[in-house]
Amino acid sequence: MKKILFAVAALVMGLTACNNNAPAAATEGEQAAVTTGKIAYFYIDQVVAEYKFAIDQNTEFQAEYDKVTKRLAATEQAIEKDYSKLQNKVVELQDKVNKVLITRANAETEMQKLAAEEAKIQERINKHQQEAQKVGNELAEKEMVINNQIVNNIYEYVAKLNSDLRYDIVLSSQTVGGPIINANPALNITAEIVAGLNASYTK
Repeated sequence: MKKILFAVAALVMGLTACNNNAPAAATEGEQAAVTTGKIAYFYIDQVVAEYKFAIDQNTEFQAEYDKVTKRLAATEQAIEKDYSKLQNKVVELQDKVNKVLITRANAETEMQKLAAEEAKIQERINKHQQEAQKVGNELAEKEMVINNQIVNNIYEYVAKLNSDLRYDIVLSSQTVGGPIINANPALNITAEIVAGLNASYTK
């Protein structure tokens, strides 16, 4: 959950909500009439941690990540095991040659077999590395899509929440280390955003 949470926090830091349909310019009198002077803020890491969509997406992603990692690890272990056996065969053959327990012709034949076996293992290694790279890229892309979906959902909900311009600005922060160091708790709309997002979420 932390990977997605931190990634989303980095994307959303500084998120503000405003009415894009507001006039581009207004006279001083008009500005005074439409400005409320109210500011609200929310903690993005808390929103993501409690947002059911983010939780479900992270759970599914983590399950897929674990499955893929386990499969790749099993393949790698199998290759390492076969390579270790090959090394033992090479050592045994060399020992026979040193003790003259095998003819030179037979030794050369056996060495050619071992070389062919090594080539096959190297081919498996190359294929495994290519697959690991491909899967890694696919998982990274999927994680980025999830992060963007979470960010987009939060952004759209904040814009909807503030469509009546009850707040002049809505700021995002983190519970620890964010730009908001001290603020009136009454301006904290984190719980309201979480409740709204979860209410509109259908799995």
